[in-house]
Amino acid sequence: MNPFEELESNVRYYCRRWPAVFSTANGSTIVDEDGNEYLDFFAGAGALSYGHNNPVLVEVAIEHLRAGKILHSLDTFTVEKRRFLESMQRHVLAPRHLDMVVQTVGPTGATAVEAALQLAQRITGNRAVVGFAGSYHGMTYRTASISASMSGRATSAHLKEFVALPFVENVTESDIELLDATLRSTIDGQRIGAVIIEPTQGEGGARPFDPAYLRAIRERCSELGVLVIADEVQAGVGRTGSFFSFESSALDPDIICVSKSISGLGLPMALNLVRRNFDTWAPGEFSGTFRGNNLAFATSATMLETYWADSNLEKGTEQRGLMVRAALEEMSVQFGDSDFVVRGNGLLCGLDVGDTKLAADIAEAAFTRKLIVETCGAGDTTVKLLPPLVIDEEQLADGLARLGEAVAQATSAR
Repeated sequence: MNPFEELESNVRYYCRRWPAVFSTANGSTIVDEDGNEYLDFFAGAGALSYGHNNPVLVEVAIEHLRAGKILHSLDTFTVEKRRFLESMQRHVLAPRHLDMVVQTVGPTGATAVEAALQLAQRITGNRAVVGFAGSYHGMTYRTASISASMSGRATSAHLKEFVALPFVENVTESDIELLDATLRSTIDGQRIGAVIIEPTQGEGGARPFDPAYLRAIRERCSELGVLVIADEVQAGVGRTGSFFSFESSALDPDIICVSKSISGLGLPMALNLVRRNFDTWAPGEFSGTFRGNNLAFATSATMLETYWADSNLEKGTEQRGLMVRAALEEMSVQFGDSDFVVRGNGLLCGLDVGDTKLAADIAEAAFTRKLIVETCGAGDTTVKLLPPLVIDEEQLADGLARLGEAVAQATSAR
């Protein structure tokens, strides 16, 4: 009996793309049960930005377990939570002049988005939400409803109080006018309470918004009393270079949703950063059994203290991002006949080949070369790269060479 075929739900997905049984992993590599070693440019959909089994963080986890320290804590006070909060303040909030409090939620990014939407509605009294084409915010009913990238899925949920504006790569006056008119309108009789945006879209195709448009969002929302929610679940925690992907803009969110790589080790963890004057929750109003992953607090604090006490990681990510973009640009010129488009920031990059089958063929050809990449964007036409931020340049160059071979093979077969 094959237990995967016989016992696992038909909903399984990534294993269909990468038909291997994985066993061990280290840094930027993952090994299957037959000993085949793969370069991982997927990194747990961005949850492993600091690599598989990062040795610094593994030692913290091992010591935590050996010492009999608390693992599950709800929202009680613990030594590890105190250190985590202090590290967040010292290395993330204070350097960016963010006067925010930390709200721990359940273990997923979708839970963080749910909490942000509920708080925005609580503060403004308005339920309607403005989002954007290509967005992805989660798989719960409401987060799926505001994920415009899921509109074509038969299983996606639908709420009436939501509208998706176009993605804006290069802002025009008409984009600003549409934004302004939408924020002043009603949706199914409800006024707008929040704008939710991924400043750099992940599942939407590794697409950064025009910073000028992000500034316009902030200005219009401040004028109209609408909250700005930044979904930094995939693009945050250093993925685009800076800790948050909105830092080169004036978006200045009221709520920031964080998950995926915040634990540093791939442990389930999610939180919201909430502007202090908007922290109007009543005690216990938004709860959850697993909002106190104490082991994740410990590894997260160490991750922040190790990688965000200086600018070395940020500069390294920017440098590696330039390597990736240069390689993708070369592939675009060599194989795309000007039809391919390179997008992204830092180490969240994509090559949009404009064709669903071609993108799938490239990903499949990459896998045969022991390189793991995924596809994303409208119609899954973009090959997306999410290598660990701590990957060394030699491994990065090796992976990009394998990808180039995969692109060559797939395009030659058209």
